[in-house]
Amino acid sequence: MNLEGARPVPNIMFASVGVHGPVLSPVAALVLDVVLLGAATLLLLQDRRLTRHQGVLLLSLVAVVALLRVLMANLPNVQPVTVAVLLAGASLGARRGVAFAILVTMLSNAILGDGYWTLFQAAAWSMVAVVGSRANLIENDRLLLGRATLFSAALALPFGAITNLSLLGGGVGFSQFPALMWTGMPFDLSHALGNVVVMLWTGSLMLRMMLPVDVPDAMATPGAEADVHLV
Repeated sequence: MNLEGARPVPNIMFASVGVHGPVLSPVAALVLDVVLLGAATLLLLQDRRLTRHQGVLLLSLVAVVALLRVLMANLPNVQPVTVAVLLAGASLGARRGVAFAILVTMLSNAILGDGYWTLFQAAAWSMVAVVGSRANLIENDRLLLGRATLFSAALALPFGAITNLSLLGGGVGFSQFPALMWTGMPFDLSHALGNVVVMLWTGSLMLRMMLPVDVPDAMATPGAEADVHLV
């Protein structure tokens, strides 16, 4: 499988943990998915400013970004998720950005391969969303492209470090972590370069799709029912 943030492991590790970390039982995998989905749902339900229109838009964006990740899976670490999550945090705030990150991870991994590593990928992309919400990447509804590009590249290394944590245990200890990070450095650099290309190419377009639009709730507008009744 070619998952963003995944990288080869020294041969001594294959027998014990495989490429993505310890294997979960079906029950444990189900519990993990329920916890992640519950966390994303709770974050969205607690956001009282989230309208139905914005909720539908967010879920549509989740589906689009997850699909793009699947379609680009053969390009190692060159995928749009990190850029999309960074901009989601910047435009929608930390709470919606984290929910967006979790849902994209779960939906795309349902096709690419779900498991223990999903937790760490969701955590890494959630970190990206939180950074995006605090990085001041937007000014007057316009993307500060240079700043956003620098952040997207710089976040590749901490993203790789967090996803590598999924390999600890089952024979892989903290003493081997520096070697693991060094082995994965080419993948982190590929991730950073891919983020730069995606941000420069589609960053402004993604932001326009994500910026909240205030659309009145028709059912909450006085007289709305009269407009839709056919008498």
